[in-house]
Amino acid sequence: MKTVRALEFMLAGLPLCFALPACASLLDYDEIEIDDPDDPVGHDASGTDAASQPSADSETPDAPSDVEADETGEAGDPCEAVDCGSYGACVSTGGQAECTCDTGYHALGLSCVEDEPVDPCTGVACGSNASCENGACECDDGFEGNPESGCAQPNPLEADVRAELVAIAMAEQGFCEGTDDRPYMQYQPGFWCYDFVAWVYSQASHPLPSPISLPAYQTGSLPTGWRPEPGDLIKFDIQHYGMVAEVSPDGSLITTIEGNVNSCVMSRSTTDDGVEYYGSLDQAF
Repeated sequence: MKTVRALEFMLAGLPLCFALPACASLLDYDEIEIDDPDDPVGHDASGTDAASQPSADSETPDAPSDVEADETGEAGDPCEAVDCGSYGACVSTGGQAECTCDTGYHALGLSCVEDEPVDPCTGVACGSNASCENGACECDDGFEGNPESGCAQPNPLEADVRAELVAIAMAEQGFCEGTDDRPYMQYQPGFWCYDFVAWVYSQASHPLPSPISLPAYQTGSLPTGWRPEPGDLIKFDIQHYGMVAEVSPDGSLITTIEGNVNSCVMSRSTTDDGVEYYGSLDQAF
């Protein structure tokens, strides 16, 4: 690099050079670089900042993109590598992958997992001496009654009277109107089905209310877990009455004893589907 001192020496030796066009080639300013402490940046012959001039070989870089693009330049699918499992699907929301899950499942990260099981007894209130099982109230072991309002230990008197009623009614099987003369047939000849149950009640050793006055449990709205018991009144969905003789262990089948079935006393079986209501003896003891 030529210094300022060297330039002064050259100019001293050529005092007339600046006046002669031929001397111009001796002073190639484009080739001279001057370290000027007052001009640390440096300027070219036009006075332009040399550092501000881009090189012909340089390129201005593109601005960074917030969206990752594929080889075609299009934004990629955020769900491409996401597997939400067998119970959901991936959807793109605002450029982000999310899992939408089937009923009974919820998103955990980018997977669908099963919801916690719901206790069917949550919110179910049962009466005293009763507890909830699979969403329904049931009397505890050794108790009976309405599990929604409360269960109680069996009354020994009640059990004895119910058994007595069944025995009295079953002993009348086979008696028929027209061939036999039984008291209950005399009240309303041809229409003595209810009179038969009322007569049985009147024969019990413990005083009982008339069957028609018993609390009625409609089959369309029976208390959860409640079933009729031997001795209870049955009102069928036709104008016909009978008495419960036995209930199957699962409570679905009712064995009856009825008067005026083909003009005779007979035992049959039925289900709730054929019954309008049951008259319960629960409160008679």
